[in-house]
Amino acid sequence: MSKNILVTGGAGFIAFYLAKFLAKNSEDKITVVDNLSRGRHDAEFSTFLNQPNVKFIEADLTKTDYYAQLENHYDAIYHLAALNGTKYFYEKPQEVLRVNILSLMNLLEWCTPANTGKLLFSSSSEAYAGTVKSFGQYENFMPSKENIPLTIDDVMNPRFSYGGSKLIGELLTVNYLRTKKIPFSIIRYHNIYAGRMGFEHVLPEFCKRIFDKQNPFKIFGGSETRAFCYVDDAIEATAAVMNSQKCDGEIVHIGKSDEEISIKDIAEKLCRIANFDCEFEIEAAPSGSVNRRCPDTTKLKLLTGFEAKINLETGLKKTLDWYLKKYSEMKN
Repeated sequence: MSKNILVTGGAGFIAFYLAKFLAKNSEDKITVVDNLSRGRHDAEFSTFLNQPNVKFIEADLTKTDYYAQLENHYDAIYHLAALNGTKYFYEKPQEVLRVNILSLMNLLEWCTPANTGKLLFSSSSEAYAGTVKSFGQYENFMPSKENIPLTIDDVMNPRFSYGGSKLIGELLTVNYLRTKKIPFSIIRYHNIYAGRMGFEHVLPEFCKRIFDKQNPFKIFGGSETRAFCYVDDAIEATAAVMNSQKCDGEIVHIGKSDEEISIKDIAEKLCRIANFDCEFEIEAAPSGSVNRRCPDTTKLKLLTGFEAKINLETGLKKTLDWYLKKYSEMKN
């Protein structure tokens, strides 16, 4: 049976990969909404839009005038639109909060049992970025389960603008849709990566330093650890959560927990893949940086049967190849 599906933020990173994944079922109609402020209307996006089952609405989700272009009913709404990127957390935190909260509130106001089958809200591990510092030892919270307390460590630190917007987003989603009796799920992404993820994150920045042959190679922090998950696994898990009734009303962590690695080690791994020999120069991490992040994905596997498959070495090589090609094109 064909479905009407809405994907917000679909010209961006994860949502673009998700929309492409969903559009493979030619019987389903995919509507993508994006304001193109960070998403790219590049050749790849144009090719995607040429598919007969794909519709694109260019719109500012913080306003409501795009509602007139929406369908009367969506079986599934994936709300992934957000202003993300560590650079933006520090440089324009007020915009991060405004865009992320308003776009979600407007959508939730629009949703009714008549026009919405189920909504999935994409949250983030940043929603509990201050938990360990505030509540205790790593062994009490890592790998982190879905019932971990959500904590903003310091409201004066602009870094937490993003995490705060996602914390508020979870509260909004739960209370709006529970009140309206609309099925929903909340997912928390944990360090999803791949090509086309923008240029404001640690992996694209490392790829740029490799492209520039930067020596010494600068690393800000280095001892912090992350568990990275390749985007193909993340989008498959996202669709699995949407399609599982067992996930209705649930919060589910999406990530890969078996290859946790320090930032310095991942820089070394990237350089080794690129055959780039260099010295490393360690500088202080930005204020508010999270020392450790690793999800417990037991619930994801229990409710959907899904488990991430792509190993770090494979994912990093794909990502490095994409960025080296992109930086070369930008230079020429």
